[in-house]
Amino acid sequence: MPAFHHSNLLSWALLVSACAGIFPSVAQGQEIPPGSVHGRIWSEDGTPAAGALVLLYRSGSEQAFRGAESDALGYYHLEPLPPGAYLAVVSRLGLETETRDLEVASGQRLTADFSLRAAPLQLEGISVEAERSRERVRFENEAGLTVQELEGSVIKGIPGLVEADPLRAVEVLPGVTTVSDFSSAFNVRGGSADQNLILLDQIPVFNPTHLGGFFSVFNADMIQRAELRSGGFPARYGGRVSSVLDIETDPGSGEFGGAAGVSLLATRLALGGSLPQGFQDWAGLRRGRWRLSGRRSYFDQILKGVMDFPYHLTDLQGFFEGWTGGGDRISLSAYSGRDILDLTTLDPDDFPLRIDWDWGNTLIGGRWTRPREDGGWWEVRSGFSRFDSGLKFPDFDDTDIRTAIEQKTLEGDFEVRPSPYLSIGTGLGVRRLAFDNWFESGGTELGGGDGKGTEFFTYLQADWTPSSSWILEVGARFDRWVPSEGEGVWELSPRVSVKRFLWDTQWALKASAGRYNQYLHSIRDEELPLGLDVWILTGDQAPHVVSDQVQVGFEGYPGEGWFLSAEAYHRGFDGVVTTNLADDPNDEADDFLPGSGVSWGGDVFLRYTGEGTSGWLSLSFLEASRTFPDFLSGLDPAPDLTYPPIFDRRVDADLVLQRNLGGGLRAGLRWNFGSGLPYTRPLGSYRYLSQRIIPGSGMQWDTEGEGTGGQGGYGVVLSQRNGARYPARHRLDVSLRWTMDRGWGRLVPYISVLNVYNRKNVLFYFFEYDRDPPVRTGISMFPFLPTLGLEVTF
Repeated sequence: MPAFHHSNLLSWALLVSACAGIFPSVAQGQEIPPGSVHGRIWSEDGTPAAGALVLLYRSGSEQAFRGAESDALGYYHLEPLPPGAYLAVVSRLGLETETRDLEVASGQRLTADFSLRAAPLQLEGISVEAERSRERVRFENEAGLTVQELEGSVIKGIPGLVEADPLRAVEVLPGVTTVSDFSSAFNVRGGSADQNLILLDQIPVFNPTHLGGFFSVFNADMIQRAELRSGGFPARYGGRVSSVLDIETDPGSGEFGGAAGVSLLATRLALGGSLPQGFQDWAGLRRGRWRLSGRRSYFDQILKGVMDFPYHLTDLQGFFEGWTGGGDRISLSAYSGRDILDLTTLDPDDFPLRIDWDWGNTLIGGRWTRPREDGGWWEVRSGFSRFDSGLKFPDFDDTDIRTAIEQKTLEGDFEVRPSPYLSIGTGLGVRRLAFDNWFESGGTELGGGDGKGTEFFTYLQADWTPSSSWILEVGARFDRWVPSEGEGVWELSPRVSVKRFLWDTQWALKASAGRYNQYLHSIRDEELPLGLDVWILTGDQAPHVVSDQVQVGFEGYPGEGWFLSAEAYHRGFDGVVTTNLADDPNDEADDFLPGSGVSWGGDVFLRYTGEGTSGWLSLSFLEASRTFPDFLSGLDPAPDLTYPPIFDRRVDADLVLQRNLGGGLRAGLRWNFGSGLPYTRPLGSYRYLSQRIIPGSGMQWDTEGEGTGGQGGYGVVLSQRNGARYPARHRLDVSLRWTMDRGWGRLVPYISVLNVYNRKNVLFYFFEYDRDPPVRTGISMFPFLPTLGLEVTF
């Protein structure tokens, strides 16, 4: 029989029923039916203006009464609105602001479309006001979702390693922790790194890093925004249980231009423009725009003739967006990147271990979105994503080490808005996954495995605003997972979110609960500072992950330009796995140990957005644990062992500031504090004796270590697993960017300094018990590290 998780479904049903029962009484209290305003916003070239802000002001008021942001199809809606006169103000960066008087009658659904002309000049104050208004729109229209958005310009302003990196930038957000400076992998609210769904234009990226995790594959010049959904995400999202990092490509303005950069790591170039008008007419497009970018490290080239540098990386990315005369949106996105470490070119006398190692990602996908007259839409998308790595030893041609994971996807979504206060979305799809891991040497298989699996899913989501004081989101996702080996599973995942506004929508209480599922694991050891993910699918060797999550919080505006939020959460993880170091070589089913986990904590986020200074402070509190069978106990069956995982950082604080200094100078600062991570501390060592046969004397104890080269044998007594903590870490990073406008474009030289006061943050401890007295040594993370670069736009 297929497995089916049914625990807590009764409590879910009661929770949804209780929430639903609240709202009819709320709505019945309204004596005068409110009205609403909806419509689409267009650019003067006939394409939808996504991300435009629509603010409604009541007569005589200087404070916006309602606000909305246009979606990717230019649609917006504002509700509920008391009957009366309003002033609508519509704006977007790069377009001129338009105002219009509107009269909303009781129960009326007023349609108001806008067409905005291109603006020749943008002012800093407009950008600040747009960011404040966009944040306010999310506050007023989303229920329990915990989302933080980083615009491309903000990402570049955060001090970073070598060049701007969205994965490194995510580290400064609440609820996010990292294990070391050397890896851009991150953990969210007690989940492991493989439980984060990382998307590039809705296409999953399995290993989004270069150099074993040192920095990400994403070119900051191509990024429009990065959104981290760290909790309460709706039924549309599946496949991972911890978070969703959604990275969107900037399609550009359509005017021909480019952006280039030189850093201590690599050179990069991005170009963009529009399709020829004749081709657009032939293809039936109102507008078609494209962007292409490439990046390559250059040390292997500039050091030729001086020394052999065996490593280089490449990135290629492309994006196309087209709009039909009827308002349909067609987009294509593609990426290919490789890391190549080739030690076969080095002198064998200098480096005897000759290896040829390459790894990288390839992905491509497309979307077709059609708007509906009621503000809804339908979308069809398909994609392919693959990560693979191969390691070869030319001197040992019988050795083969490789790993690969790929996913093919076909999905569709449909949303309708039967009333201004209700939207209903549904969707279905199929995902085909496959993995192939292999380790062979001397004709002997030392490890590996392969398999395939298919995920069928459908979901239903309803968003209801019964009054100006309440928002309710209710949904469910239904999964069917069919592995090539092992039993299939059915999973029903209910999700509910609710928000209650207080004090004229300045503050709000919110709560959400949901079940999330995952059908693949990475078996990379997160305690290692660098490494590549090795993926397996759930089936006969590993269970799937089921995570039940609850979070509650409040958020609001304590003053002009200020935003404050605080949340508490609890998460359970059933079905996590770890490598079984005591596996039986003759038993293929015991390579991995199934276990469970729990995490709970809280996050506080305080943001200020001003014309000269902006920034935020995030505080995170976490306690996480994992429980697995203790394979070192020697008992059968093995007892359970509960311990904190390596990413259990109890306290994490980030302060980020960005300030305009005048004259085109902009300074950035990031200070981070984190309590110590857990490790297993050695308590002492002992000499162990072994027996050996001495001719003429028989069996005797080896007390001099002759059987081990005269070194003797030592054993180490360990404390409770991960029962000790490294010292707390803290680090100050600063940056300075100088924007110089020229007639042909813009120059931006920049400098970043990491670890300004050269704090010796511990990465590892080493204990040498073969010395008398024993010696503890360690490896530190980043020292004082200045980097510089140059960006050019034209």
